[in-house]
Amino acid sequence: MQHAPFGAGMRNELRASQAPPRTLWIDTARGLGIILVVYGHVLRGQFHAGLLAWAPAVELQDRAIYAFHMPFFFLLSGLFAGAQIRSRGAFVRRRLVTIVYPYILWSVVQTVLTMGAGHLANGHHSLSDLERIGTDPIGQFWFLYVLAMLQLLLLLPRSIFLLMVPVGVTVFLIFGGGPLLARAGWFLPFFATGVLLGRSGLEAALRTPGAAIAWLVGGGIAFAALLAAMPLLSGLPAALAQYAVAGAGIVAALGLARLFGDRIALLPALGMASLAIFVLHVICAAAMRAGLEHIGVGQPVIAVLLITAGGLLIPLAIYKASIATRLTPWLGLGYPPRTPLPAPVLALPEYRPLEPAGRNADVGSDQARGPAFQ
Repeated sequence: MQHAPFGAGMRNELRASQAPPRTLWIDTARGLGIILVVYGHVLRGQFHAGLLAWAPAVELQDRAIYAFHMPFFFLLSGLFAGAQIRSRGAFVRRRLVTIVYPYILWSVVQTVLTMGAGHLANGHHSLSDLERIGTDPIGQFWFLYVLAMLQLLLLLPRSIFLLMVPVGVTVFLIFGGGPLLARAGWFLPFFATGVLLGRSGLEAALRTPGAAIAWLVGGGIAFAALLAAMPLLSGLPAALAQYAVAGAGIVAALGLARLFGDRIALLPALGMASLAIFVLHVICAAAMRAGLEHIGVGQPVIAVLLITAGGLLIPLAIYKASIATRLTPWLGLGYPPRTPLPAPVLALPEYRPLEPAGRNADVGSDQARGPAFQ
């Protein structure tokens, strides 16, 4: 999500900055994260629409997803945010394009569409809700609101920024995760961990497949054990255990993403389009749910899978179209990536017949072996 914003001056500024090559397995981590976001929202959406029973298996999935998926995104956001403060003015302008403008635009769009959908929508909003988005975010857009709060803390001296972490944890422990300020306090340690670690630090920690396996297995076991123990805790131990279970889930997810790498091209593509998916998936999932109801697809598991796929792939297609038409920042989808999105996972290789072996053909070369090696 890095390219031209709304003016030529910013275009020149961004072109002048030389960003290091993308680490596709970190995009894969984003892809895994956004899948969890969409899937979790679909499960709850189907339940609130009366189309899915809250069975123990569904409740377990919900608890597992919500235990770590948003802390995971805040850590990933911190990986790159700390390295982007070369110019305070450029840093703030970038946040206006990638956070503030999408927050305002898509809060308005989603609210208006929800009002127009009537009984087909799970949530019910009014224009008065839009008047309060400066202090009271609508729906899933609380994430962008809190992310803006945390990223602006990076404008403080680093020592003061780090001192804010225990302050934020204390606010969370006192007030819980309801008020926005307390919610920001809950996520601040994960964001700060990403800032301190940085992309290079994470790459070094997961340099080898063996390290990735250790993170996946160790984090996965710890996550399962802590998740099982959570219902037995209450009060302060339960609040502190939330950090432990989220941290274990993040470790396991990062190990899994490192092992996947870019082997499944769809995953890094979803990660690169994660902002577009985040702002669009509720609208697309609601439209999918209404469409499936209309054609009589009522089997809960099939409906959940189809709606999740639609909530991911429709925004991905819109994002790719916005890149092709150079409308990405105007549509509130951030910046287009400097590198192309990976080819679709189901794309077939272009067929090229073998060249006849002749004096210019090296029968031992990859080219002479056929399309599989192109």
